[in-house]
Amino acid sequence: MSFRPAHFTDIKRSGPPNTSNGTEWTVPISSQPADEWVEFFKNVADKDAAVSVQWAVNTHVIQLRFTSNPDNLRDRIQRIDGGLARANEQYRSWLNEAHRKGEERSRGEDTESDRVRDLNERFKDL
Repeated sequence: MSFRPAHFTDIKRSGPPNTSNGTEWTVPISSQPADEWVEFFKNVADKDAAVSVQWAVNTHVIQLRFTSNPDNLRDRIQRIDGGLARANEQYRSWLNEAHRKGEERSRGEDTESDRVRDLNERFKDL
């Protein structure tokens, strides 16, 4: 049996920003991300010093929430889109590495099974 990581479709912004006060904004995203993806996204956002926003994923309505004044909104949205793309890349790399490790583990288990089977066959007449 081979390890297969879950199917992954990129997380993208799925609509325009929305505000109720001109300062707090939300943008919908395409689907609920895995917890590991959220961590990658938080790390990407934390490393982008030019973006001074508070990041939160509201998993009930699948939105990102941040603060921005209207003058900086276009830049914030571009940075969010870039952050989503980088988190997708990092998550996909993480999944591929997990897949690779799972395949290695499976090959090792198959090799051990073959070795044990050969030993049992070799000594079956004793």
